[in-house]
Amino acid sequence: MIIKMAYQRTCMLLVSMCICYDCSSYDKRCDFNVKKKLATCSWLTYIPRFPEYVTAIRFTNNKFYVINKEFMSNLTKNNITSLFFISNSIQRLYKNTFSVFPVLKSLIVAKEMSLNVTDVDMAFVELKSTLENIRLNGNGWTYIPAGMFGATAFRNITKIVLSKNNLLEFSFKEVANLLNLDTLDLSGNKLTSLDVLQPVDVKKLNVNGNKIVLLPSFCNSTDRTSNLKTLTALFINDNALFELKPSLFKCLPSLKTLQLNNNKLNALLNNTFNVIPQLIELHIQSNNIKIIEPTAFKSTSLQKLNFGHNGFRFDDDGRFNQVNIFKHVPKLTHLDLTGNFLPGGYKPLKQMFSPLQSLTSLNLHGTNLRELPSYVFCLLRSLQRLILQGNSLRELKEGTFQNMTNLQYLNLQGNFIHSINPSSFPMEMLSRLKELDLSNNHFSCTCDIMWFRDWLRNKNKTRPILLNFPNRYICIYPENMHGKRLIKYNPTKDICTPWNQLYTMATILSSFAFITITLLLIAYRCHANIRNYFYLFRIHRLRRRGYIRLNSSEDFEYHAFVVYCDADREWVHSILLRKLEDEGLNLCIHDRDFDVGASIAENVDTYLQKCWKIIVIMSNDFAKSEWCQWEVDFVQERRRQQGKDVFLLIMLKTINSNHMTCPIKTLIKTTPYLTYKNGAGEDLFWKAVIDSIQKPLGNPPVAM
Repeated sequence: MIIKMAYQRTCMLLVSMCICYDCSSYDKRCDFNVKKKLATCSWLTYIPRFPEYVTAIRFTNNKFYVINKEFMSNLTKNNITSLFFISNSIQRLYKNTFSVFPVLKSLIVAKEMSLNVTDVDMAFVELKSTLENIRLNGNGWTYIPAGMFGATAFRNITKIVLSKNNLLEFSFKEVANLLNLDTLDLSGNKLTSLDVLQPVDVKKLNVNGNKIVLLPSFCNSTDRTSNLKTLTALFINDNALFELKPSLFKCLPSLKTLQLNNNKLNALLNNTFNVIPQLIELHIQSNNIKIIEPTAFKSTSLQKLNFGHNGFRFDDDGRFNQVNIFKHVPKLTHLDLTGNFLPGGYKPLKQMFSPLQSLTSLNLHGTNLRELPSYVFCLLRSLQRLILQGNSLRELKEGTFQNMTNLQYLNLQGNFIHSINPSSFPMEMLSRLKELDLSNNHFSCTCDIMWFRDWLRNKNKTRPILLNFPNRYICIYPENMHGKRLIKYNPTKDICTPWNQLYTMATILSSFAFITITLLLIAYRCHANIRNYFYLFRIHRLRRRGYIRLNSSEDFEYHAFVVYCDADREWVHSILLRKLEDEGLNLCIHDRDFDVGASIAENVDTYLQKCWKIIVIMSNDFAKSEWCQWEVDFVQERRRQQGKDVFLLIMLKTINSNHMTCPIKTLIKTTPYLTYKNGAGEDLFWKAVIDSIQKPLGNPPVAM
């Protein structure tokens, strides 16, 4: 067998050498991939010769200012099926340029910002009808010439990509006669409408990242039939849709996938999707939905619903109907509610989920769940995948996972669960599970967790795969075990052996009585000295921890240290500095005041000691910046020493929920902040900022 494999490798090597025996004679600025029959060339000013086996060529970052048939002459000896021009500084493209490629199937002209779209139109003349895929993306065009795709060469085209241009409008008349068109990609343009006025045979339509405010009815104005009767997938993410009328999609008879993520929808009305007879997947993520009417999701065909990151309050009865919200989707198998707010309690949760008896996957990641009532999922017998990651669960009650006989994957990562015992999971469910994630919980390494520790050590074949084990199964309590792996918890049998509770009670009562009498006697005879000792002890402790009594801002060189991200630099320098320093306040800005040559960490530490307070400028860019996160963590020690008044938080721009980290969320919840609004109320904002900076700090207690 080994000899045979070595022989095969030798043969393959010899074949490769024969195929490209003269690669060294070709331009060194081209890379060759024999297996893919591909050549990639950069930094050229002409088109060189290529080995005969090459059928696909990618030209990137060259200097091809003018392209015509003669310029392409060195490619005529190759059977080119794929030709890519990307960022080559093309300025002119002459008529019939691509007619020299009789078997061309895929053509890409991308990121050619100096190329006129009319030249591209002329270059398609006499293009062969073998073409199947054309990509014209990122060229900065504002329109598509009439008839550009009307040539007979496009009769076999299956995919047209016009993404990341600057198209202000698009006439679907241009593709109305393309009977084999599978995909039309218009994403990343500036379209404000989507008017399909005549029948178009396309299966996938992508208009993500435009500025579409309203959608048409997709119906023919004369006979009310569908203009997109073959459409199976419609992507309208990252637009500006603010409403969906119930009859909007009634002329999409073949639609199976609909994506409406990251729009401005604020309400879902009854029967909006029920008019789509074959709808299978519905994605409505990252909107601002406030109201869901009882039959909004009604659909006899819907199987997958992604409703994540909408911040919807499922704990508010006035916004939706708990009984009916999922009652009319009998075939739903996948449900994602990530980043919303679910209610607590048995009744509302059971009313929501009990109709979903066909459900196989349920994602409740980050839904603010504080408890899981017993038997809340008992009717979801088909469920195979359950995600409860990132909630605030503290315990798993007996019966929570009862009757979940088909569950294969369970994720409870990142909660506050402190103990797992035999009643937490039914044994028959554990034996069927394939993957279980209990990592990053707040395990209390006491005798209560002994059963779970022994179960983790058991290498039984029926035990599910424990994700992130053992590194992220860490003890949080007690203090002497903090940070140690749960698997290393080894108490003696005597420690965890129960004894008579009456002895415990008697010992506690007698000890309490003795201690109480002793303390009373000591307090009576030595009360004056005790007060003095406590006073001196607290002063000593506070000094050792770095507490410094701050009486006024006059003790410091600067009134405040400003923490901000580079994206907000203009506002800080142009507005904040001008406003506050005109009022006589002296601010420390790292771009202006830091010492040259010193490290950033050293500068931050040095100048913090010179500043009375700290101003934090928060925004979306601030939340995304790892450096800003470090800076906030660094200055948190000042807050722990001198209280929340030492911080002044200014919300310059609202932080999106998907960028809201746990440290920022905690900081905002525990510290009041001011929101900057330009215009009316701005004077009140600046007055509040100045008053906050000048407000005296609350001193920590230093005496009884």
